[in-house]
Amino acid sequence: MEREVLRRIKPTQSEDRKAEQTVGELFGLVEEAARDVDASIEPRLVGSVAKDTHLKDPDLDIFMLFPENTTVDELRDKGLEIGRRVLGGEEHYAQHPYVRGEHNGFVVDLVPCFLVRDPARKMSAVDRTPFHTEFIKANLAPSKRDDVRLLKQFMKGIGCYGAEAKVQGFSGYLCELLTMRFDDFGGVLEVASRWRRGEKLALPDHPGKEFAEPLTFVDPVDSSRNVASAVSIEALETFTVASRAYLEEPSLSFFYPKAVRSWSADRITAEAGARIDGLVAVSFRKPDLIDDVLYPQLRKSLSSMTALLRRNDFVVTKTTVDVGRDVCILIEVESMELSESRVHRGPPSGSPNAHEFLAKWGEAGLSAPYEESGRWYVIVEREHRRADGLLREELPSLSLGKDLMKVLTIEVSSGRESLVGRHARALTKHLDERMPWER
Repeated sequence: MEREVLRRIKPTQSEDRKAEQTVGELFGLVEEAARDVDASIEPRLVGSVAKDTHLKDPDLDIFMLFPENTTVDELRDKGLEIGRRVLGGEEHYAQHPYVRGEHNGFVVDLVPCFLVRDPARKMSAVDRTPFHTEFIKANLAPSKRDDVRLLKQFMKGIGCYGAEAKVQGFSGYLCELLTMRFDDFGGVLEVASRWRRGEKLALPDHPGKEFAEPLTFVDPVDSSRNVASAVSIEALETFTVASRAYLEEPSLSFFYPKAVRSWSADRITAEAGARIDGLVAVSFRKPDLIDDVLYPQLRKSLSSMTALLRRNDFVVTKTTVDVGRDVCILIEVESMELSESRVHRGPPSGSPNAHEFLAKWGEAGLSAPYEESGRWYVIVEREHRRADGLLREELPSLSLGKDLMKVLTIEVSSGRESLVGRHARALTKHLDERMPWER
């Protein structure tokens, strides 16, 4: 079966020749454009194609290395100008801006960075990448490259491949290091099937500092960096569960799961049952932002919404964010409506603030203040009884992503009112408890 996966994902010799020829063409175009803008650069191929761990239809990552004495402004301005001249394309932003476009059927990133000679020097993530490429080329045995390919496709299939903000998963470099550390594809899954949150990994003879993220893999090029810093707890747990399941019963569905298809309104209603009454949908038109800007802001917005609900005694049981032409944020609560009253906790009985509390709530509460276990309490009227109403009222004052604050129309619907066609995919994702390989 793994042989069949490799047959599908491994580039043919002719495909590799086309990539090699395209890189040669791009080098020539980059050098010509650099002369036109009076820039002294060294073009260098980095990433999976350079390391021969790429899958079919790879992106081409070409870095334009500027001398270290180049100013940041000059690197940015000349790097972008070279990129525009060669590719046209769109500007994207990491720690340095770069240009993405197409050439000869390949998606190409032209990335300016500093030519850092010593890896011990302070580097940005971009400047460090050439060192990663050289390390893997020098240390990953050629016989293990196909194992890396299998691991990447496995990660893709289960939805955990990529360190970008949209996925928060495993980068290609991390897949290469895991294969080096645990010998082959099966070895990685065997170890990963037993992982717990807080797992700490490193290559032999490449120790590093402690990190607080769910998974640590010390960067052998820079011991102060965690290669797995982007991996979310959700991605870690998904990979752990998938590894265990695959070892028990291997299947092509781990590498090539069925696509998610939105359920009908009738099926959503049937599958949700009583849960539908606890659903709140916050939806708006997708802003024109790149994923690396949009998704962190969506997560910040979701965190603000759930924190608001919890501060007001609502129990949040599950959330889902779906992005298509519209954004739909689903928040499921244990109960949409709470009681009319709540217990308000006051200061300890002997506290200097006790007198102020008693003066304030002596006649203002639904009950008289009372003592219990050395602390004052009072029963008060609840300000917000419904979760949907609370969100409608407080959304404008919440700390959302800065670009999302500019969205003019945000719709809040709940229960059966949320069962509209544009929410079908989000509702399907939220209610379908199956893992990708189980569909």
